[in-house]
Amino acid sequence: MYKQKPAIVSSIETDRIVVQTIDGEERRVRQKDLILAHNGPIRTFPNSDSAAADVRDALELLAAEHPEGYGPMPWREFAELTWAEAGPDHIVRAWRILADEPSVELLDEGIRLRSEEERRALEKREQKRRELTTLRSSFIEDFSRSWKHRTKYAGTDDVRYRSFIDELSRYARGSSDESALARAIGIKMEPRAVHEALIAVGVWDASFNPWPERNGCILTAPSCAVPETERAELGILRLDLRHLRSYAIDNEWSNDPDDAISIEGDTVWIHVADPASRIAPRSDLDREAMVRGSTLYLPERTIPMLPEDMVRLLGLGLQEESPALSFGVRLDAEGHIVSTMITPSIVRVSRLTYQEADTMLDSDNVLVRLGAVARTRAMLRRAHGAIDIEFPEILIKARGGTPSFQIVPATRSASLVQELMILAGEAAARWAFERNLPFPYATQDPPLSPKAAGSGEGPSSSLAQNFARRRSMRASIVSATCSAHAGLGLSFYSQVTSPLRRYQDLLAHYQIHSVLASVKPYLAGTTVESVQERTIVSATASLPLDLETMEERLYTYSQQAAKNRQAERDSRTHWTMVHLRRNPGWEGNAIVLDASENSQIFIKELGFETSIKLPRGIAIDEEISIALRRVSIADLSAHFDFVRRVNIFGISSA
Repeated sequence: MYKQKPAIVSSIETDRIVVQTIDGEERRVRQKDLILAHNGPIRTFPNSDSAAADVRDALELLAAEHPEGYGPMPWREFAELTWAEAGPDHIVRAWRILADEPSVELLDEGIRLRSEEERRALEKREQKRRELTTLRSSFIEDFSRSWKHRTKYAGTDDVRYRSFIDELSRYARGSSDESALARAIGIKMEPRAVHEALIAVGVWDASFNPWPERNGCILTAPSCAVPETERAELGILRLDLRHLRSYAIDNEWSNDPDDAISIEGDTVWIHVADPASRIAPRSDLDREAMVRGSTLYLPERTIPMLPEDMVRLLGLGLQEESPALSFGVRLDAEGHIVSTMITPSIVRVSRLTYQEADTMLDSDNVLVRLGAVARTRAMLRRAHGAIDIEFPEILIKARGGTPSFQIVPATRSASLVQELMILAGEAAARWAFERNLPFPYATQDPPLSPKAAGSGEGPSSSLAQNFARRRSMRASIVSATCSAHAGLGLSFYSQVTSPLRRYQDLLAHYQIHSVLASVKPYLAGTTVESVQERTIVSATASLPLDLETMEERLYTYSQQAAKNRQAERDSRTHWTMVHLRRNPGWEGNAIVLDASENSQIFIKELGFETSIKLPRGIAIDEEISIALRRVSIADLSAHFDFVRRVNIFGISSA
């Protein structure tokens, strides 16, 4: 017997035995893989002929005598019970009959008669299997018919078919790699094809967004407990900066303010939320943040990187007073960094929207002075080849399955805040480099064409030019190796101002705190002028992450952050496709970004870029009227037809 099947020995070699299996195959096997059932002789396998009745009579006799089950019973013994003799042909005939007998378990050494209870359970399972097979065939037939004719599938709410629908749904969401059911129906084995089929037959509503799951994002909120106190090993005593007027300026829909700005004398302060003061680098909460990578911003919902309780506790301006990690930066007249002080602090923060801040830019003393700093810094970076890329921002929100599109107005205060966040990133990177500290540096190689990228030229009002600049840029990289960031015109750069929603920034804060913990803590209430870095090492100081650990964590972060970014892009496109599908007669205007053979256009009201075939003579930055031709939600694609040109006065021409 070989693998519970009869096999005739053909020859014996030095280290192998050649056998002919009952399936007609010749195999060279090891002796330990065989069980001798009979020493022969036998040259061919006999048929079962009329042996079935004899075998079943023997089984009935065994079952009557042993209702509790019996065996293992050697093959020869069963043959003798059946025919009163046990030749090799008897064993083969018995095997052929018993192979289809559910009351028997076949073994290499013989048979085992199942107990009456086992037989009933087996029959019950077999009956269920037959019913499931019949049900599956019925589902395939009905679903295939609905899919072929694009009609609603009637069994969507039938609990009997739930497992089949779930199998298709798992594959379409990307949570399984295979669907034998989709293949049996005849759907192309791609998640998008199954997605389209589920929409076509009404199993999925067209608004259902599978892209975050398909991209491998975590879609549940973190459940780790928020530490009640700050990390004792850091020995934090916060510098009192509550006397400063500090502003957290953001979009009106922002719920996780993690940076604020203020100024005192010649020191620009960038205050940043301080979750690293509570989260230990090797804690459960840290691991949870690392595998998430970042907060996931979808049109239909937001999945935070850190527990919402921590965001409410540490978000700047959400409480009357906020703990912060503050970056105090002194600059010279040209905007170069003269010195940087980083310290835990306590601040009072007022929250402003960009629109509110814009009304104060020319009257509020703090914002006036910070605005001057921001302009100086921007000029300095452009002198070093910084590249400005500006595209209209569209806020897409989806509530109750209905998307809305809102053009976000460009504001001066947004540029001010962005410039000061870049300043904090440069200051932190320089500070870490000077201390030979493993750190998450952000780097970017020079563009493919500095001229096409507009290096040092400043902002452009041409969308086509901004499109060309973006296309010429190389990817930004986060690593523990310090190098220049060409896009920003900086020799040092790291992102440190969003630790509530980006793990890269949280890593930077871990390293900063480890250095600050190794020097004598600042005394609460001291002034900026009296704060000096000491070299007295604390006995409970927290060690920084080493270079290898930093690189490992940055790799994990980068992988997940890339998935999150792709899911956010795909989700925005998904809801745009949902909107267009619900408006099949959609017409609107677009700006030509690239008038080559594969012309690219930008639909401002939707924040959507796509390609289109244009007639000759259309120039870049020209406004054109277009009409929707077709849309596919599953493919994230929409195709448009050119309608007419639109001049700057809004008068159309053929």
